[in-house]
Amino acid sequence: MSAATPEPARRTQIEHHATRQSNDEASPTIASAREHIARTTRAAHFAVAVTVMMQLASGSVMVPPLVDRGTGDIWFATHTLLGVAAAGAVTLLWITVLAISHGEEKLPNALCPWFSAQRRAAVAHDLVCLVRRLRARRLPRSVDTTRALAPALHGLGLLAVTSVVATGALGWYAGLQPLLAIHAALVTLLWIYLCGHTGFALLHEVAGDGRLGHMFLFLPWRRVQKSGGNGR
Repeated sequence: MSAATPEPARRTQIEHHATRQSNDEASPTIASAREHIARTTRAAHFAVAVTVMMQLASGSVMVPPLVDRGTGDIWFATHTLLGVAAAGAVTLLWITVLAISHGEEKLPNALCPWFSAQRRAAVAHDLVCLVRRLRARRLPRSVDTTRALAPALHGLGLLAVTSVVATGALGWYAGLQPLLAIHAALVTLLWIYLCGHTGFALLHEVAGDGRLGHMFLFLPWRRVQKSGGNGR
């Protein structure tokens, strides 16, 4: 005659099995939600990149009005209209940034680490690793900077884009003319950041990280990496 399983132990086994089954059923939902957030973030990033590049291009060739609130040329009209789209894209990106986490902390903390000694130390560590790799004449890998340095640089870029869009929109549509001078000065900084950001993205791509496939939704090698499993 076999011994019966004690009731408390049996109840514990049933609860453990139910919890594990519940977690297994929830995992696809959680994974789907995370993928949806990631896709939304990449879409917002793409929208910001496109509108900002179009703004920089139109701003380089436009002829502003000679009198305040005048019409200007066709490129100036395009620039002011695209400014509304850029403001919407930046707002969408901020919403996604505020809604998601980066590892174990909220993403805004990673994007702006300058007020925490621990996060500043992590940025310094990543920077040292990057310098060592460059001094060894090796291409930088995203794994060397993804912990703290890359989010911090993305945060600076997001603040720069937000400042340019905000000063332009408020300066023109709200009539705060002094902000337009600040807007023009910030555009130069944005050009510098955009060139550096694009350059490092290309370096990571050459190094084999496949970062462009993570940034955009429609590139064919992103789908190959996702189905291939090892990303190579």
